[in-house]
Amino acid sequence: MEGGVSRDELIQLMLCQLSEYGFSNLSQAIATHTKVPMTADSNSRLAELVRLGLQSERGRAGAGAGAGAGADEDAGAGAELRYQERWRVGHKGAATAAAFSGDGRYVATGAADASLKLIDVDRARDGEAVLRTLHHGDGGSGGGAVTGVAFHPNGLVLASCSADQTLRLFDLSAAHGRASFQGFRDSHALRSLAFHPSGDYIAAGGDGPEVRLYAVRTGDAYLLPPGPAQHAAGIAHVTYSGSGAAIASASRDGAVRIWDGASGRCVQTIARAHGGEPATSVAFARDGRHVLSAGLDSAVRLWDASSGRLVREYAGADVAANAVFSHDAALVLAPDAAASAVAAWDAASGRLLGRIAGGSQRVTWVAASPAAAGLVACSADGGVSCWDRA
Repeated sequence: MEGGVSRDELIQLMLCQLSEYGFSNLSQAIATHTKVPMTADSNSRLAELVRLGLQSERGRAGAGAGAGAGADEDAGAGAELRYQERWRVGHKGAATAAAFSGDGRYVATGAADASLKLIDVDRARDGEAVLRTLHHGDGGSGGGAVTGVAFHPNGLVLASCSADQTLRLFDLSAAHGRASFQGFRDSHALRSLAFHPSGDYIAAGGDGPEVRLYAVRTGDAYLLPPGPAQHAAGIAHVTYSGSGAAIASASRDGAVRIWDGASGRCVQTIARAHGGEPATSVAFARDGRHVLSAGLDSAVRLWDASSGRLVREYAGADVAANAVFSHDAALVLAPDAAASAVAAWDAASGRLLGRIAGGSQRVTWVAASPAAAGLVACSADGGVSCWDRA
């Protein structure tokens, strides 16, 4: 089929994807019925192509606010901050982490009491918030305290990491059960994790200076190549670019580093990204060419990932946790510790637009929906609130 995908090519992608998910019998049945030959390869290429297609569809309005182009030019009009709280859930311990699934339908949250909550966003609006409560560890003396959560790109697996030096995977397709089906143990407390877009690898950072890579299928663990390019202190946050071509890390040594996703080689170092204060988070713009960092100097900064040049600064709030882009890249969002709220800036101009209330206590983390104008704010009192555009 000129300019498109043929029937057999599409079915072949489906067969490989079903085999990758463990449905080899179903894959064989479809192959027999359609007379499309099976291959020995099982892979997630179809899931990756769908993800990239959805990402492209959402990004057609422009290349993104990473370079100040293609973002909503009316973001500064104030309408973007007409948010209202849709639902709220609570953990017994401080809520410390949150992440949306790739399609924006689900939210996972983690807390210092080792609990994880899986939330259906639409059902939560009707008062049926928590689908399932999971447990990373047994708590006590910091053991099991959740420090990061991430959804597998297929949406069927949830990963969490902890100060107890473990990373755990949970099967969300199972009807029951709260225990993880796979785990990794490190020699340091883990602080952050991120799935490669293929779902085959997890990047993680913790109290050690090296970025860790875990192979999901084999359980193998790797360190990015050691050398002078490594961080000089622990890593607070790691993330992949949308294509998986790069990894970014933010460290307590104050540096933000960009790593080649294939070779693991450090390709850019932004030293003293926050004036020598620890860097606490990093996020790629959707164009993949810019990164957004937060640090203990209370500033959020946008950088050119290739040159390390400062592009823009977002000031005026007490930011000590993380910073993210809104779904349309028109806003930059970050917890404002002093105001117990989420601060919002016009991504293109850097102008502080205002604050979205987060709770009665300090906001510890913010996550933005990838599919709609919604966000989740975690609070030190254990509360998790979801805000949508009014």
